[in-house]
Amino acid sequence: MLNPRKGKILAFLCSAVLLFGGCFWQSQRTPPQKLPPLQKIAVLPMDRATTKPASERPTCNIGGQSLYASSYVTPEAAQKVTDILYSLILKDKRFKPVTQGECMGLLNDILQRKVNPSELKILRSFGKQLDADAILYGKLYRFRERVGSKYAAKSPASVAFSLILVRVSDGRVLWRYSFDETQQALTENLFNWKFYKAEGMRWVTAEELAAYGIKRAIENLEKALP
Repeated sequence: MLNPRKGKILAFLCSAVLLFGGCFWQSQRTPPQKLPPLQKIAVLPMDRATTKPASERPTCNIGGQSLYASSYVTPEAAQKVTDILYSLILKDKRFKPVTQGECMGLLNDILQRKVNPSELKILRSFGKQLDADAILYGKLYRFRERVGSKYAAKSPASVAFSLILVRVSDGRVLWRYSFDETQQALTENLFNWKFYKAEGMRWVTAEELAAYGIKRAIENLEKALP
């Protein structure tokens, strides 16, 4: 029979291996590749993977096939994520937020030419008209709100989005970032400690989860920019 004291030591060592093993894996992630110099980056409002254009106010929706399992995203949800994104980039003068109205005007101008360009061609056209070196474009695939309170949630918040940085001159995707998270209890996932350290031991809203993801994405992009 295992000595109780030795059992406690073994359990501690197993926990340490799990914890520090996870920390080591995190630290060994490949750092973002350095990007070429960019003087002006136009940032578009968050696009939505799924829409109901016949029953809602119009928004600048570029379209394209979804690579992720997506659910209906409201214009209000996309605006919340756009506001979060814009608030985080304003400190860097290279980023130039594009309003919803400007975006719709540019898109309507393209569609009036009676062509059916690809998503990438639309982004390049936007960039040229905005006199930008690159376009930061995001798509929101899921924005599911928490059901319940911050301490007793029946269903957790869930958010999924992607961001890409497209160079206008040649249409090359210079950088990309994906976020697809449904909050889990710390007891279900020992490696959620970074999230709970930032947000506290509680169930967050979809807006708070989106803010956490957008912040991580912008930090990643800033490391890649010269």
